[in-house]
Amino acid sequence: MSVSIPSTTRHQHPNTLAEKVSIQCADGVNLAAILCTSTQPHAALMLSGGTGFKKEFYLPMAHFLAEHGFATVVYDYRGTCESAPNDMRNCDYSYLDYGQQDMPAVLNFLDDRFPALPKLIFGHSVGGQKVGLMPNLHKVKGLVCYATSVGYLPYMPWSYRLKSYYFFYLFAPISIALWGYVAAKRFKIMEDLPGRIVKQWRAWCAQPDHYFDPKFYGKSVPRGSYAQMPFPIHVFWASDDPISNTRSVPGFWKHVKSEAGLSFQVLRPEDWNAKKIDHYGLFRVQFKDSLWREVLSALQRML
Repeated sequence: MSVSIPSTTRHQHPNTLAEKVSIQCADGVNLAAILCTSTQPHAALMLSGGTGFKKEFYLPMAHFLAEHGFATVVYDYRGTCESAPNDMRNCDYSYLDYGQQDMPAVLNFLDDRFPALPKLIFGHSVGGQKVGLMPNLHKVKGLVCYATSVGYLPYMPWSYRLKSYYFFYLFAPISIALWGYVAAKRFKIMEDLPGRIVKQWRAWCAQPDHYFDPKFYGKSVPRGSYAQMPFPIHVFWASDDPISNTRSVPGFWKHVKSEAGLSFQVLRPEDWNAKKIDHYGLFRVQFKDSLWREVLSALQRML
């Protein structure tokens, strides 16, 4: 099902068209998504966001990529934003569902809509992590990631580490006890999340190897395709990112093998005339003529 988005959005982006679409997963869960297209796309792109970010955060970049020939879909993971159920208290979605259900469904949607076009993935944070769990990676031609790493708290600087400890070990448990889910939006922390997802997130962030730790990997976490990813992977990360840094980025990617090559590119604010880039700054419109073009080039090289 798809409906056109209000015309004001088109006026802001005269060269692209945005459609609101509903994408059904194999288990029946519906995801709210927005597809941005131009008149003659030459590739289709799934832009998978970070945990607790709404799809609209990525919409400006999606329009930019659509203007340059990439039909781009952004979406809300199950249990968040417009993909959240009416009753969050009894929502028992798993964090693994992002990679096992949501991402495969969005990719299949693109394949159905654009069967003749090559498919690429651009993943932010968890949007790059969970790709290895997807069962339909044979449809993917390449993966570009930003700020994808382990989330091991001791790898973070103390200032951010304390915030993370507060969120995982104080705020989240109290919120779950009071409301049955992590009601983060009302406190302007992030979007609301199901309690089970945050509990899994916390458990993985307590280990240097994240869910690749032997207590999880191959047991509660499927092995997936991490040892044999069938396409090239390019990973961007910012030098001022407190989460994805010099220890946490290699901490994740040492567990991933690509048959077509795995490359890394560090983004330093001083090289881009910026005060900061951080864990999510790449998606700010201020970088449209600089960092966004770096991402565009990385995607184009994979075609």
